[in-house]
Amino acid sequence: MSTIDFCIADLYRLAAKGGGDYRRRALAQLTQIIDFDGALWGCGRLDSVEFHSVDVLGVDDTYPQGLAQTRGNNPFFDALKNQLAVSIDMGSVLDDEHFYASSMYRNFFSRYGVERIIGVLIPDLSTGIVNLISLYRFEKNNPFNAVDRQHLDRLGFHLVSGASHYYFLHLSQRTKRHGQEALAICDKYGLFLEAEPRFIALLKQYYPEEALTHLPFEIHKHIELEQGLQMTSEVFGDLYCVALWETRPIDLLSPREQEVVNWVTKGLSFKEAAKKMGVAPSTVSNHLYKIYRKLNIASRTELAQIYS
Repeated sequence: MSTIDFCIADLYRLAAKGGGDYRRRALAQLTQIIDFDGALWGCGRLDSVEFHSVDVLGVDDTYPQGLAQTRGNNPFFDALKNQLAVSIDMGSVLDDEHFYASSMYRNFFSRYGVERIIGVLIPDLSTGIVNLISLYRFEKNNPFNAVDRQHLDRLGFHLVSGASHYYFLHLSQRTKRHGQEALAICDKYGLFLEAEPRFIALLKQYYPEEALTHLPFEIHKHIELEQGLQMTSEVFGDLYCVALWETRPIDLLSPREQEVVNWVTKGLSFKEAAKKMGVAPSTVSNHLYKIYRKLNIASRTELAQIYS
């Protein structure tokens, strides 16, 4: 295997390991092949005014916000949009004389020490999301070359593919609350980076008139949607893991009653459940009596069947 093949294999191994901060760690792997001082990996839509999610390596955390503000007068970004999935050098867009004399360089890039730039904009046609991967050198006399661009062309695809694999593995390995739960990874605007088929099927069923590239509702920690769905979300880096399921009888219980159900369906006695909840055993017993009445059942066995 060549060095670049080993690097590609490492990207997928990183994805399989899981854990947080995949994009930043994946960018660091590129140093095996391309010499650079800083890097940015941002995700969003072409018409967005900011990155939906972003990671940087070797540059200040304030860099992405400043870069997003240059989009209106940044010919480099326009060139990337016109040649999707093709690596471009800033030098092919603006020669050195015009780049270093530009207000864009003086007011932004020079402040972060950025002297040389290559990048690639990779679209995901199924989601409408684009990934911007940009590499930087801080020495003016060390420009990127054609080989660097060729490497970024190839590696950029595998960076995005590895990220998709990483999100898919997170969904498949996440412990679900119950069998009806369907999961997706979304950004803060509700755009999908990865989604289970059941998740998309629920959206088609309950929101047939909506586009299926993003959530037709805002992300909340837990909410009962008007359409008859339940939604919860958990923070996943600067993204969200969103769960959907059709409202069940168990969802009509109060949070305290659901806590009782959680413990007793795991086989705990009243005394054991009470200790977990910090209440008296009689309180657990009273809650369980009310739960049976609400659900019109008479035993733990029936409760376990509903809760599964």
